Amino acid sequence: MRFTDETAEVIEFTADDAGVRLDVLLAAKSGRSRSFAAEVIEEGLVEVNGRIPAKSLKVKKGDVIRMEIPVEEAPSLEPQPVDFDVIFEDENMIVVNKPAGVTVHPAPGSPDRTLVNGLLYRYRIEDHNDFRPGIVHRLDRDTSGLILVARNRDAREKLSSLFLNRTVDKRYLAFCWGTPKFETLIVDEPIGRHPADRKRMAVREDGRSAKSLFTVKERYKNAFLAEVRIYTGRTHQIRVHAAHIGHPILDDSLYGGKHNRGYKIERQALHSWKLTFKSPFVQKEMDFCAPLPHEMELLRERLLNAK
Repeated sequence: MRFTDETAEVIEFTADDAGVRLDVLLAAKSGRSRSFAAEVIEEGLVEVNGRIPAKSLKVKKGDVIRMEIPVEEAPSLEPQPVDFDVIFEDENMIVVNKPAGVTVHPAPGSPDRTLVNGLLYRYRIEDHNDFRPGIVHRLDRDTSGLILVARNRDAREKLSSLFLNRTVDKRYLAFCWGTPKFETLIVDEPIGRHPADRKRMAVREDGRSAKSLFTVKERYKNAFLAEVRIYTGRTHQIRVHAAHIGHPILDDSLYGGKHNRGYKIERQALHSWKLTFKSPFVQKEMDFCAPLPHEMELLRERLLNAK
């Protein structure tokens, strides 16, 4: 599902019954599908008693519920040539090394020339997901690196379950600002929609659980390279956690602030470099790596040579 920044309507009501799942109740109240209701909840556009809930929440009688219904944007799934490298492919899945600047699927501001458009141009994706065929997880547009893609509906369901059950080891490389006092640091802070800016996420008490492990790999003058393992997959998770601990990712225009810009990379210096998981198709562990892209290698050289 893809939403614009505009609001179509706002529904506010008090629950009359107890024990109904929130997404089921919202679908009934709004006259839309349960999947639509679930996505709106995921977007942080629903509040129950002033707090951001999970879609599986069982509503209690008397709960005050507010649902902001955004305007939907029709997808463009026209096959189009898009530049990306393929690390691995078989009859069930494709492992892609996505370049920065490519959006994973059509979205507001990126209606076409996405990874999905490119996948449909190169491959037959037998998936009935009208909005994101084959997609089981995402990267931000300006984050490069590994993405796992399903080639059919059955494969999408099996691969999605790996991420849902958190059995995929996801590791990133991030160039961050500052001189950390730690070698390793676990950041276990909930993340939710920013209260004033829908395009941003933030650490907030009523957000969804989010856990990241930062490990310093190299130190430079006022910067460092970290490997980041994420145990959850919240929107902008690494970028939000890095900024929260005072070490934002270099050239992150949304979360970085002025002090970490001007590194001549013109994108956040974040790269998904490693995916490890047990294949549900061949029942063996698979390990995929993608080296730093050229612009991040150049950044590393400049940082190493900085005085």
